[in-house]
Amino acid sequence: MTPKKKLYEYIDDIYSCMRCGFCIAKCPLYENYGWASNAARGRIQIVRGFLEEKLELSGYIAERIFSCTTCDHCFILCPSGIRITDIVRAMRSVLSGEGYSPDSLKKILENIIREGNPYGEPKAKRGFWLRDEDK
Repeated sequence: MTPKKKLYEYIDDIYSCMRCGFCIAKCPLYENYGWASNAARGRIQIVRGFLEEKLELSGYIAERIFSCTTCDHCFILCPSGIRITDIVRAMRSVLSGEGYSPDSLKKILENIIREGNPYGEPKAKRGFWLRDEDK
């Protein structure tokens, strides 16, 4: 199944959003930036616009989707019970598949492939923190 088709599994949730704004109440990104596009309600509208082919993928959209902490406060507060973090994860797959992953995530993936860890530290340093008697 393609990532875009996976998004269609959530189509009922996407269209169930009443835009009530309850999700905004505890969203750490909304509290920090104050933009609706950084809250669940805005992210749902972004995904909806993409599925309706009213929005094209872009770095701006990727920023909004990848900035979500997936803390699930929005889901807890949503009177419609929309599985927002599932939708965000599915949209992240779409964005990644089209090359819109944040540079920081690309770097982490490169580090994992090259060194086997997200920090890019050489494998030889893996046990540096162990005491000599534990090695």
